[in-house]
Amino acid sequence: MRFTAKSTLEMRCPITGMRIPLTPEELALIVRAPAAEWREVDECALALGVDAATLADLAERGLLLSDADAPLAQALRDGEARLEAVGWHPDAALYHAASQWQGVIGEEGRRRHDDAAHRERLQQHAATLGPLPPHAWRREDALARSPLPIEPLDDAFATTLRARRTTRHFRTEVALPLADFTRVLYGTFGTLGAETLAPDMVALRRTSASGGGLHPIDAYPLVINVEGLAPGVYHYESDTHALALLQPLARERARALASALTIGQEYFAEAHALVFHVARLDRHHWKYRRHPKAYKAVLLDSGHLSQTFYLLAAERGLGAFYTAAINDADVAALLKLRPQVEIAIGANGVGVPDPSRDLLHLKPVPWAAVAE
Repeated sequence: MRFTAKSTLEMRCPITGMRIPLTPEELALIVRAPAAEWREVDECALALGVDAATLADLAERGLLLSDADAPLAQALRDGEARLEAVGWHPDAALYHAASQWQGVIGEEGRRRHDDAAHRERLQQHAATLGPLPPHAWRREDALARSPLPIEPLDDAFATTLRARRTTRHFRTEVALPLADFTRVLYGTFGTLGAETLAPDMVALRRTSASGGGLHPIDAYPLVINVEGLAPGVYHYESDTHALALLQPLARERARALASALTIGQEYFAEAHALVFHVARLDRHHWKYRRHPKAYKAVLLDSGHLSQTFYLLAAERGLGAFYTAAINDADVAALLKLRPQVEIAIGANGVGVPDPSRDLLHLKPVPWAAVAE
């Protein structure tokens, strides 16, 4: 039997993320279609040398914008307007739309997590992809190497750094003390200072860095079992250090939702609260409009906040985690986020750790740097 390669063409929509098949002839037609202004369909068809029905078909499939009343046409027009108003870079908009998840349930929560199963999965990975690259990289073109003096990490701050770890086992039978939860929330997302740079233009200060001092990421806690707080979905108002209840939930419903939103990673649903990082791009992109690095900077903001969250949790002896494996489209629907304006990036979790279980945790032995 003889196999031959066959090329296919698809366009990816930067608003819906849809893959739309098309022919080479249709692609050539779209490239020639007017992009900067609206044109009457008959006039456009005449200029392109096709009939109006051909253009209508392209519009119905989401390959051209039209002023039709159909839901897809309306959604594309609205989305295009929001992308322009917010100041998205086209490449970032396409990546964001293409990488959103909805209703994804991974196998992470259902598979075996004992050491033997983990070792077997790694060995299968290595058999398929080859050996894991070494953890320490040596540049063969280095001109010289200078051993550095080692400063002991043994003070109080170093103790907190060493205590930082990802936790996946929590004590679900006890409540997280409210003081601990608010310490982590305020220490990570609270407003510590502000500077008015110009009328109605305020830069903020938090404990983490942020591009341009904008701090565009808001915290949306999903409270499951926190002392003094009803289970539900909240918005943390960082300027007043207050929680605004958006949707009350039964505790078991909140726990089930935590699992579903983290693609079925059921161990994360054991946490006492999850905190979703939601970026307000209208604020961020106001300064960095259509900037090719703006989207990356927003993701880095979430990383800065996550590490601070970890350290504050470690300081209190709490367990913490961060996951970017979230059904962000479902999070957006739950929180009623404004499309293309607000996006969910990831989620921290916090809770009282369960020291009796340790299957899902790294167990590193101490490492001492030794000069070669």
